[in-house]
Amino acid sequence: MRHEELPLIERGGAICTADALADGTSLKFRVKEQERAVEAFLVRFEGRYYAYRNRCAHMALTLDMDDNDFFTIDFRALICKTHAATYSPDTGVCIAGPCYGESLEPVAITMRDGWVVLE
Repeated sequence: MRHEELPLIERGGAICTADALADGTSLKFRVKEQERAVEAFLVRFEGRYYAYRNRCAHMALTLDMDDNDFFTIDFRALICKTHAATYSPDTGVCIAGPCYGESLEPVAITMRDGWVVLE
């Protein structure tokens, strides 16, 4: 799905229902950031949801190369498909690769009334 086709979620808006994603799956969306929409993604990892801006800490490139697939083959980490920077899904910290120790930019979310909501 092209960037412009992704849903734009406003602050306080629902991203998806709490049971929408299985572990190891993801959902892309856009958020407003200083007058423009930026791409973000939501992942479910070990039963919990985490959201990050879709931008590698090493270079200003999306992690998934537009296919909404952020996890490594074993579903233990998130990976940048351009140069294999690998991130912990629950913290966003790079655990292997060229930007070791740096972090993805988190997107604040919360659970409310059975929904994953953008804070």
